[in-house]
Amino acid sequence: MLRPLFLLLALTASLLAQNAGVQGVVTDSTKAVIINATVTISNLDTGVSFRATTNENGAYLFPSIAPGRYKVECSSAGFASQQVEGIRLEVNQVARLDFELKPGAVTESIQVSAAAVLINSETTEVGQVIDSKRILEMPLNGRNYLSLAQFTAGALPGGGPGTGARSRDEGQFAAVGMQMAQNNVLLDGNDNSSRTSGGPLGFEAQQVKPPVDAVAEFKVVTNNMSAEYGYRAGAKVIVTSKSGTNDFHGSAYEFLRNDALDGTNFFANRSGAKKPKYRQNQYGASLGGPVIKNRTFFFGSWQRTNIRYGQSYIRSVPSRDIIERGDFSQQPAVRRNVYDPLTLTGTGAAATRSPFPGNIVPQTRWDPVTAAVIKEYPASNIAGRDNLADNYFYSPTDKNDSDQYDFRGDHNLSDKHRLFARYSLRDQFRDEAGILPYPAMGGLGQTVRLKGHNLSSALSSSLTPTIFNELRYGFSQFDTAFDIPFKENLNPKYGIKNAPGDKFGDGLDHGWTRFTPSGFVEIGARSFWPNINNLDNWMISDSLLWQKGRHTLKFGGEYRNLGVYRDASRFRRGQVAFSGQYTAQQPNVGASRGSSGNGMADMLLGWVSGGSYGNNQGEDIYAPYYGLFFQDDFKISPRLTLNFGLRYETFFLGTFPNVEKQTVSRYLAAPFNVPGLPDEKFVFPASSGDCGCTNDLNNFAPRLGIAWSLNPKTVIRTGGGFFYGEPNSLSTEGANFRSGAPKHAEIAIQQNFETTNFFMKNGFPDFNTSTIQRGVQVYAFPDRRDNLVAYQWFFDIQRTLPFDTLVTLGYAGTKGTNLAVARNINLPYTPSATVAANQRLIRPQFSNVTWHDNMLHSSYHALTAKAEKRFSKGLTYLAAFTWSRNMDQGNEDLFDGGQGPQTPYELSRERARSNLDRTLGFITSVVYELPFGKGRSYLTSGPGSWILGGWQVGGILSLYSGFMISHTINVNNENLGGSVRGDFVRSPNLPTDQRTIDRWFDTTFVVPSAPGVPSNAGRNLIETPGRKNFDLMVARNFDMPWENHQVQFRFESFNFTNTPNFGRPATGVGTPTVGRITSAEDPRRIQFALKYVF
Repeated sequence: MLRPLFLLLALTASLLAQNAGVQGVVTDSTKAVIINATVTISNLDTGVSFRATTNENGAYLFPSIAPGRYKVECSSAGFASQQVEGIRLEVNQVARLDFELKPGAVTESIQVSAAAVLINSETTEVGQVIDSKRILEMPLNGRNYLSLAQFTAGALPGGGPGTGARSRDEGQFAAVGMQMAQNNVLLDGNDNSSRTSGGPLGFEAQQVKPPVDAVAEFKVVTNNMSAEYGYRAGAKVIVTSKSGTNDFHGSAYEFLRNDALDGTNFFANRSGAKKPKYRQNQYGASLGGPVIKNRTFFFGSWQRTNIRYGQSYIRSVPSRDIIERGDFSQQPAVRRNVYDPLTLTGTGAAATRSPFPGNIVPQTRWDPVTAAVIKEYPASNIAGRDNLADNYFYSPTDKNDSDQYDFRGDHNLSDKHRLFARYSLRDQFRDEAGILPYPAMGGLGQTVRLKGHNLSSALSSSLTPTIFNELRYGFSQFDTAFDIPFKENLNPKYGIKNAPGDKFGDGLDHGWTRFTPSGFVEIGARSFWPNINNLDNWMISDSLLWQKGRHTLKFGGEYRNLGVYRDASRFRRGQVAFSGQYTAQQPNVGASRGSSGNGMADMLLGWVSGGSYGNNQGEDIYAPYYGLFFQDDFKISPRLTLNFGLRYETFFLGTFPNVEKQTVSRYLAAPFNVPGLPDEKFVFPASSGDCGCTNDLNNFAPRLGIAWSLNPKTVIRTGGGFFYGEPNSLSTEGANFRSGAPKHAEIAIQQNFETTNFFMKNGFPDFNTSTIQRGVQVYAFPDRRDNLVAYQWFFDIQRTLPFDTLVTLGYAGTKGTNLAVARNINLPYTPSATVAANQRLIRPQFSNVTWHDNMLHSSYHALTAKAEKRFSKGLTYLAAFTWSRNMDQGNEDLFDGGQGPQTPYELSRERARSNLDRTLGFITSVVYELPFGKGRSYLTSGPGSWILGGWQVGGILSLYSGFMISHTINVNNENLGGSVRGDFVRSPNLPTDQRTIDRWFDTTFVVPSAPGVPSNAGRNLIETPGRKNFDLMVARNFDMPWENHQVQFRFESFNFTNTPNFGRPATGVGTPTVGRITSAEDPRRIQFALKYVF
C-alpha cells in the first residue's frame, strides 16, 4: 500500500542545491525595507538573466542559479540603481547580497565593487568547494578531480598499500567517521556512485570519470547537510559539469609520463631489480559554445588514457631444495621440522608424530597432482634468501586503457524555464598480471571490461515570483566483467579431477584450481572470476521552493529503482588450503602447530586441510528507494538564521524476479534452530516479490542548524541531524544467491587436525545441488534489518580576513549505529585446547552460517581548522588540518581490508580504533601566478616580460599519521574459528626512532594464550607508517596571436621529494615475516603536458 502512495508523492530529484542561490534584503538609507524593488542577475558568460521582486520584508531570492560569474543589479522607483559585477557563485552556495539604495533617479547607476562572498551565514552545512582554478591547475595524478576531495577538513584518504587496488585510482576518501562506501557522488544531480554493483573499482568508485576540463566545480559536504540530501550517510560530493557560453571555448591537450623520468620504487632498489616500466599518455579535447546566443549552449569533451605500468611484488616461494628434493632442512626454524602424518600415535594433546628423516619428504610420498603443481613455482631470485621468506621479486607490466566522453546541452525555454541534459560514457579495459608468472599467477591476475553510462537532465521553472520548481530525471548503467587470463582449462594438465566447473559445459571452464600453502605465495587461478556485474539505476525527483515572508520553504521527493544483475564463478574451479597441521609434531597442540610443520610439506603430500568448491552464483535483484523532505530556512533576524528540515526515506530490501519457489529448506538435514539455543529467526527469499524480510519503515531524519552573524565578518554556526544510509544490498543478494537451491551452493572442506579425507590425487568430491551435502555454506539475514543511521553534530566559527581569506575553526561528531556486519554464527561458543572449531559446529550439517545483520556501532570526533584564500591577485591557497578519533567494532560488510572478530558472539570486545582512523591529517594547496609579464605588476613588456611572463607554480603538501591494523598469532590454543590474537603483553608500537622496515613494531607484544582459554588481545593495535607527500606544478602560458588563445606547457611531479611512503607491515606474530614491510607507494613521478586553451 505504501509504494503507490510514495510514487504519487515522490516525483523526486536531486535538488536545487546542485546549483547556487542568491538572496538578500533591499533597504533605503534609513534601513527601512523597500517593497517591489527589482533585482536582476545576469550570467557574464552566457548572457542569461533572471529577475526577482522583493516581498513585504524587502527580501528577494534566486534559488537555482548555475555556478559562474554574475552581475547583479537592483532598482526601485525614486532610488538610484546599484550594480555589483563579477560576483562568483559556487556550487551549493547560498550567497547573501544586500542592497542599500540611495535616493535618486532610476537611470542613475552606482557601481559597487564585488568582493568575494566567503562567509556562510545563510546555511549550516559543513563542507568545501573546490573551484575550477584549483581543479585545472593542481598537479593531479591521473587527472581525477575527485582526488581533490581530500582538501576538505575532516576528509582523509582511505586505505593504502595492501588494502586492495580496485579503487585506489578513484579518489576514495573517508569522512565524518563513516565507511567510504557511504559516500555519494552526485554528477549534475544524478547518482554517479558504483558501490552496489560490486564492480572492479571496489565500493567507493565512480561510474563515469569526467576529465577536469569538463568539471566546472564541486563541493564536498561532510556534516549537517539539509533535508534535501539522503540515501547515504557519508559525505556528499556535488559535482557540476561545464556548460557552453556565448563564446566558443575549449582545449586540446596531451599529458605524458615515462619511467625514464621517474624514481625507482624503494623495494625494487633494495632487491637490485631494475625500475618497473611505466608509460602513460592522456590526451583529449573539449569544446563549448553557443547554438543560439543567450539561449542555447553546448559543451563536449573526450579523453583517452593509455597506461602501461610495471608492478613490484616481493613474495615467498619454495626453495629449489623443496621443489627438487622435498628438503626442508634449510628452512627457518619455525617451519623447518616436518613430521610424517602416517606415524601418528596417541590421542588428544598426547597425539604425536615422528619426524621425516633429515626433514626431507621422500618423493615416493609426493602426491602426483601437487608434485606437478609445485614445478610451476618460479625460482627465488633475491640473493641470499633462497630458503628465507620474501625471496622472490616479480615486476610484471599491466595495461589500462580508457575513453571518457561527456556532452552537455543547456536551453533557456523562456526567462522562466530552463532545461539541461548531460550524457557521459566511460569505456575501460584493464589487463592485470598476477603476482607470479603465467600460469602460476599467485591466485591473482585478471582482465576487466568496464562500461559506464550516466544521464542527467533537469527542468527548472519560476512558477511565480516566489515559487520555483525543479524536476530531474537521471539514469545510469554500470557494467563490469572480470575474467582470468586463461584460454583453456588447465586442471587436466596437472591431474586435478572433478572440479565442479569442469563438468558444467558453459564455456567458463578456463583456468585451474587455486592452491594456498601456508607461509608461501598462492599458486593457481583467481577464484570468483569470471564475474559479470550489471547495475541499472534510474531516478526521478522534484523539489519546490516557496519564499514566504522570512521563510524559504522547500518540499520534494525522490524515487530510485536499482537493478543488479550478476553471474559470478566463485569456487567452481575449487580452492584448496594446506596449513602445515599434518606435518606438525603434535597436531592437537596449538604451540606445536605454530612451531613445527610446513604448509608446503602438506602440499607435497597432497593432504588438504581446508578450502571450498561450488557452482556459479547469479541472480537479478531490484531494490526501490523512496524519499520525501521538507526544509525551512527561517530568517529570524538579519543576523540569525534557523535551518530546519525533516526527511523521510525508505530503503526496500531487494526482490528477486528470477528466484525459484524453493528456499534453503532443501538443505536442512536437521532443524535449523538448535534446541536450547536462541531462535535466530533466519529468513530467505521465497518468491519474486518477497525478499523474505520485514522492511524498516521508521526512517525519519530531522535536521537542525543555527547560523548567527556576530558581525559582517564573523559567523557562529551549529547544528546536527539524523542521516540514514543505503543498506548493503550485496548482503541481501548473497542470502538469495548462496542459499536458494539449486541456484548456488558452496561446500567448505572441513578437516580435523590429525588426518584428512581429501587427498588431491583423488580429486574433488562429487558436487550435486539436488542432494544434501555436509559442509554446505548458508548465507542469510534476520527477519528485520534496521537501516544504518548516523547521528551527526557540529560547531564552527568562520571569520573573513583581509585579502579574500576565510578562516574556520570547528568540531564535528558522528555516532554510527546499525552498521553492517557479516558473522559466522555456526562457530562453537566455547574454546577447546585440542579440537578444531570445524569439528564442533553448532549445526554440523552446515559449514559456515553467515548472518548478515546491522548491529555494529561507531563513534567519531574531530577538531578541524581551515584557511582558504580565493583566487585574487594571482594567488589562491587552501589549507586544512584535522585531528580525529574514530572508534568502531569492526569493518562494515564487504569493506576492503581488516580481519574478522575473535568470536562472533561478543562483538563488544572488538571495539577499537577503526581501520579508517588517522589521528592527524594536514593538507595544503597553493597556486601562484608570478607577477611578471603582460597584465601583471612588473616587467609588463620587453625581454623581461618575454622571459619571466606567464609563469605559475603550485603544489600540494599532505601529511598524515598512520592508520590502525590488526594482527594474528600463529599459535591457536582456543580453536574458536575466529581471529587468533594471543594474550596482550605490551603496546606493539615502538618509539619512532626504533621503527625500521624490518621491524616496524615490537613482535613480542603478544604471547599465546593458555590452552583452551580465549586470548585477550584486541584488534587494530598496530599503527602503520604515516604518509608524507609533496606534488609540484610549474607551468607557463604563452599568448597566441588570437585573443584569449593560449598554449600552456606544464611540468608536474608527484612525490617530488621521492619520499618512500611505506605500506603496512606483516602482522602474523610467530611467522618469519612478522614486522617486515615489503611494499611502498610510488616514488617520484614526472609528467609533462602541452595544452591549447581558448
